[in-house]
Amino acid sequence: MPDRLDRYREKRDPDRTPEPFGGEGPSRRDLLAPRLFVVQKHAARRLHWDFRLELDGTLRSWAVPKGPSYDPKDKRMAVEVEDHPIEYADFEGTIPAGNYGAGAVIVWDRGTWRPLSDPRAGLEKGKLVFELAGYKLRGEWTLVRTRRDGGKQQWLLMKHRDALAGPGREVLQESVLSGLLLEELAAGVERAAGAVAEARRLGARAGRGGWGRTSLATDAGAPPAGAGWLFEPRYDGYRALARRSAGSAELRYAGGGDATGLFPEVIRAVEKLGEGALLDGELVVLDPDGRPSAAALRERAALARRADVARASLERPATFFAFDLLALGGLDLRPLPLRDRKRLLAAIVPRLGALRFADHVEGHGEALLREVESRGLPGVVAKRADAPYRPGRSPSWQAVRAAGAPRTRVAAPPPEAPAARREPPRVQVTNAEKVFFPAEGITKGEVVAYYREIAPFMLPWLKDRPIVLTRFPDGIEGKSFFQKDAPDWRPEWLRTVRLRNEDGRDLDHFLVDDADGLAWIANLGVIPIHVHASRAGALDRPDWCVVDLDPKEAPFGDVVRLARALHDLCDAVGLPSHPKTTGQQGLHVLVPLGRQLTHAQARTLGELLARAVEREHPRIATTARAIGARGGRVYLDFMQNGAGKTIAAPYAVRPRAGAPVSTPLRWSEVDRRLDPARFTIRTVPARARRLRSDPLLPVLSEAPDLLAALERLRGLLRTGAPPDARGR
Repeated sequence: MPDRLDRYREKRDPDRTPEPFGGEGPSRRDLLAPRLFVVQKHAARRLHWDFRLELDGTLRSWAVPKGPSYDPKDKRMAVEVEDHPIEYADFEGTIPAGNYGAGAVIVWDRGTWRPLSDPRAGLEKGKLVFELAGYKLRGEWTLVRTRRDGGKQQWLLMKHRDALAGPGREVLQESVLSGLLLEELAAGVERAAGAVAEARRLGARAGRGGWGRTSLATDAGAPPAGAGWLFEPRYDGYRALARRSAGSAELRYAGGGDATGLFPEVIRAVEKLGEGALLDGELVVLDPDGRPSAAALRERAALARRADVARASLERPATFFAFDLLALGGLDLRPLPLRDRKRLLAAIVPRLGALRFADHVEGHGEALLREVESRGLPGVVAKRADAPYRPGRSPSWQAVRAAGAPRTRVAAPPPEAPAARREPPRVQVTNAEKVFFPAEGITKGEVVAYYREIAPFMLPWLKDRPIVLTRFPDGIEGKSFFQKDAPDWRPEWLRTVRLRNEDGRDLDHFLVDDADGLAWIANLGVIPIHVHASRAGALDRPDWCVVDLDPKEAPFGDVVRLARALHDLCDAVGLPSHPKTTGQQGLHVLVPLGRQLTHAQARTLGELLARAVEREHPRIATTARAIGARGGRVYLDFMQNGAGKTIAAPYAVRPRAGAPVSTPLRWSEVDRRLDPARFTIRTVPARARRLRSDPLLPVLSEAPDLLAALERLRGLLRTGAPPDARGR
């Protein structure tokens, strides 16, 4: 059966466009269950709105030249186009010139759609009736097919006559993801850069964007009178801080608990903020009428399974109402007056979406209090417009409770909330504030949190595989030591496997089964984790052969060139190959073996591959182990294959400045633009979530025809013929 994304992929080149290429399987939800919808405003050759509905694992898509209209009299033409991958719903950016659909794209609206009858039958018959629950589009709508001539099918998109319909209804045109207008994105406008320049003009100085303590309000019986007060509604949610740092986004409750993995819809928007942005705000879940629901928020915060979180982020999305901006672009904004911080915040945060600006009024506190009481909100907060941001309670912030509102606020989960959701909590982080990476200010607690966050992607590489640890009790500038043998005081729930060491001693090596185990290991002060190529139960049969491209003094461009040459060679002899960064200066190229070879045979294969590449590129490649004999060339190290040999695990942190991570790559990324320093403890989790699947993972499942490949490889070495890369 053909893949519904074939037409989409045929029109696009993954090396030339940032658009996603799909990979999710078909949806197995009830046909009438809510699903994702997205509308993207697209400045291609002609301006149009791309209207997309999730069904059967793809986004069914229509191009709407004039965009959706709330006026039932407007019957908007909608031309059916190729299905798009589900991941496309998050795409916002510019498709480069020369590519299909070149131009700027913003996420104009996003939410859920619910078919009111069988959607497959409706699409086949030419009439689809459905409800939308987006940030902009809501209520009942219809798609009716008007032409079906074998080419592009034309439909009409129409609004039903309901309470939301009507002519002249204005809809915000900016993105619900970044807050940018399409024209701004196309022109390369960076609102954060303008806000940073304005903050400097206002006197903001450089400072660290650490989390810090939050400001708290004192209780007041009535809104303060007089000039100079700003009033905000209270939302009956969880107080939280959101930060974008080193290209990745984080979300924490005010009490310190990590909420990053619980609210992916908020994280997507925070990732679009300027570097170094630190926001204070309130996290809520709104009911269908737009009112905060404390019960729905508690349910969201209690979820643990990734699938449950993903489903809830679609069906019960959270909203982060940002009411203060504490840092941006390396500047500490806390000393600035609140009025200025608010103005800078409004410049960078969307007005609509999962992350949005929490508006306020100046003066008129009594009127706002009456309004929030009528809406069932818990009250208002009055803030001095000229006050800096001060940690702890201050008379500059005064909370006024609405009539009939409870005296206690909704309590956010405690700092160890992510662990507490597991039964029972098994890991308590010790000395979490100890700095492990001084230049970046990265603490031991952040290293442990990274390993817990990356666990879903890293655990397949650790399952049943003996590991070797390197412990840095005082961080990367302190002393370190290797540890293979698991101590007697380890928890009973951590498994081990016994291996015989080089000196004949039997040592119990850790096996890591879950995120708790990974966090416990990291809490020992472990930074890098190295893995064996084979698994418990088949210790003499490695899963891969590795060639380590180690540049030392050679330029990284030579590493890339040789990695591509190795890839071409593997293609020519019928071997799959997959790259990752070492987390240091070089690259690893892994060839899957399917546990068909012994360790000695894997080393022989690695040597044959390395020597073949060395012979084709003698000026930049060498297999000489001695550093003095390398002559500025890249060392093709095949000696990391063998019983007892290890490599840095995929997603392992390396003990170097910048906290780099050994990161799986796609071959399309291995080119002159590749910079391994971009892959760090702060950027890799967001990258892994964006890719959705690990590009290196096939190494653990592929089983190539090794006999045929070895025969072809020996033939190439005998004849000296350059590899035929089969059209590469």
